[in-house]
Amino acid sequence: MLSQMIEVLAPICIIVLIGFLMGRSKAGLETRALSSLVLLVATPALIFHTLASLQVPTETIQIMSGAALLCLAVAGGLGLAALLIFKGAVRSYLPPLMLPNSGNLGLPLVFLAFGQEGLELGIAYFFVVALVQHSFGMSIYAGTLKLGVLARQPLFYAVAAVMAVTWLDVTVPTIVLTTTEMLGGMMIPTMLILLGASLSRLQITDLRPALAIAFGRLIIGISSALLAIYLLDFSGVMAGTVFLLASMPTAIVNYIYAERYQHHPRQVAGSIVVSTVLTFLCLPGIVWVALAIAGPQ
Repeated sequence: MLSQMIEVLAPICIIVLIGFLMGRSKAGLETRALSSLVLLVATPALIFHTLASLQVPTETIQIMSGAALLCLAVAGGLGLAALLIFKGAVRSYLPPLMLPNSGNLGLPLVFLAFGQEGLELGIAYFFVVALVQHSFGMSIYAGTLKLGVLARQPLFYAVAAVMAVTWLDVTVPTIVLTTTEMLGGMMIPTMLILLGASLSRLQITDLRPALAIAFGRLIIGISSALLAIYLLDFSGVMAGTVFLLASMPTAIVNYIYAERYQHHPRQVAGSIVVSTVLTFLCLPGIVWVALAIAGPQ
């Protein structure tokens, strides 16, 4: 178990460190352009290639999508209750408590922990989280519901294409699979480099709310995962994947929207840094629990 955990954690830590050092250096890493490339090109390509080429059953996609929605709903409910009890700013801190970094950190983890099967399940989970982040999450900061944003998300069309290919039993041309495989292959390492670079630039301006949000995200994430696994009667790799992805730290995208709509952006940035550091410190335990839940591979 120990060697397996090291094999999972070491590559992630090394690549994140590379991104952190590049962010601190004068290399001029253009994180905004890379983020757009990952969101608009690499992620939809990886989703389409993984789900279409490996012919992941529609039922599996639906089950993992439902698990993601359940985890987010539970996390949102717990986060809202905590903020109302402690009189926190809902529009500033609900997204950081509710929305995990299932992409930058979560997908590499499930891939290294559970291989291709984990990646397939993880992608079916992650695309729901991503769509919610860029629609409902943004709407919380904006103060108005912006469901029309979904129509502009390439992720949405990638999943729709997978569904169409699966239901119609269409054979995807080799050139399309090869292209999407090449484009999707850059997503995971680029996400980790972006995570490191982003952490190198975010600052902690107020430690108290940062610590509160960081611990809250970890507790809420683990609680939502365990509840979903219990209610949906998950086991094996599926249960381990849900546990890992739901337990991830606060998503960096929350800072982007907090900054755009000016809802405590510096405090949100601090919560992301502390939440990520806290999760890294707890990763051995989180990975151990995920592997134990999944059972022998």
